[in-house]
Amino acid sequence: MTDSGSSPIETFKVVLLGEMGVGKTSIIAQFMDQTFQEDLQSSTGGTFSSKTFTYGGGKLLKFEIWDTAGQERYRSLTTMFYKDANAACLVYDITRKLTFEEMQNYWVQQIKENAPKDLILIIVGNKSDLTDEEEVDEDTARKFAEDLNAMFFTTSAKNYSGICDLFIQIAKKYTKADDVQIQNEEDCTNTMKDGDVKKAGSVKLSKKKSEEKHKKRKCC
Repeated sequence: MTDSGSSPIETFKVVLLGEMGVGKTSIIAQFMDQTFQEDLQSSTGGTFSSKTFTYGGGKLLKFEIWDTAGQERYRSLTTMFYKDANAACLVYDITRKLTFEEMQNYWVQQIKENAPKDLILIIVGNKSDLTDEEEVDEDTARKFAEDLNAMFFTTSAKNYSGICDLFIQIAKKYTKADDVQIQNEEDCTNTMKDGDVKKAGSVKLSKKKSEEKHKKRKCC
């Protein structure tokens, strides 16, 4: 899809799916504003934020990033948000095995039945800052992603680890361009070292810390 105007902007819809409390809202808040709140209210519907990337010497790609409710009672409504998506991030909490199992048993099946066949699929293990409490082995999750031909990332919505590069790598996969950058933003930089890029698209990222003070943000 492209927006009208002198500089056409292609829009790209990304939806975050997964159980309640895995950190979908916090991942988006960190990516959009570099903010984190310990006790965010759970989403009860679907909301979206947007951010524009540049690539290919000036081309524009606007990400519409949709946050969805994880509670079981809202599952029937969630389908409308990913049936026309370009990419889906299936997020689980590495400290709660049940969230990984629900992703395997429910969310993957829903994607297979309802999402476009050319959908870019990403498995995201969030809360990587809590490895001491890990209940889902990273190698197990990575193998699961490989079997689905999906990208795989570990992230921490609390300390920003992997958040920026998650979306940049999705944009790179879609555009098949190496020069993808966030428009008008300098604090989101790739600082990958040799060996950080792993199988199935797993990338670990260090973030250049912004000097800007965190702002409070409420999210539904």
